[in-house]
Amino acid sequence: MIQFCVPLGAINANCYILADNESKEAIVIDPGDFTDELKKVLTDGEIKKVKYILLTHGHYDHILGVYDLQQYTGAQVGINRNDARCLESELDSGAGHRFKEVQKSLTADFYLEDGMSLIFGETGLTVLFTPGHTPGGVCFICESEKKIFSGDTLFYHTIGRTDLPGGNMADMKNSLRRIIDLKGDYSVFPGHDRSTSLDEERQHNRYLRGLS
Repeated sequence: MIQFCVPLGAINANCYILADNESKEAIVIDPGDFTDELKKVLTDGEIKKVKYILLTHGHYDHILGVYDLQQYTGAQVGINRNDARCLESELDSGAGHRFKEVQKSLTADFYLEDGMSLIFGETGLTVLFTPGHTPGGVCFICESEKKIFSGDTLFYHTIGRTDLPGGNMADMKNSLRRIIDLKGDYSVFPGHDRSTSLDEERQHNRYLRGLS
């Protein structure tokens, strides 16, 4: 699998571009903006077609580029139904007054459900429903490469906030249990900052250690 990471938007949310090695069909995870840098990745020859735009959750810093990216690529947009309103309303996404003129309303093409398989070329991701940071949070797991794209659920040595509207610590703990119960080690690519590994977090993340 071909993988790129482009930090985008006002607070540099990680946007991941994944492409199948053979077909060069691709997906984009969490485009927080639509920039020349992102367009360059999509047109540098490693990618032929973007099939899906996939969202780990609906906060503005992860979705503000979705409308323009969909217009540019024709890709289908997927989000969990519990966060779907965020694509339509700057109040639900948290964009508020600061980004009111930036967010462009759209409707998801499909909803991400727990256990759903998403195939691009010969590469597949599985959806893991992980509410807590938001009611509709999900992670994407690439089992063939032992990778987790964790959005704002799991970070290097910490976890996503649960004190924002829609956040819930009990849900977050249940979601983290689902992640740490995965068998073996995985590379973890979060929605902000540096990547990590699941074994690293099992050993050194106080939130995960508290669940064991």
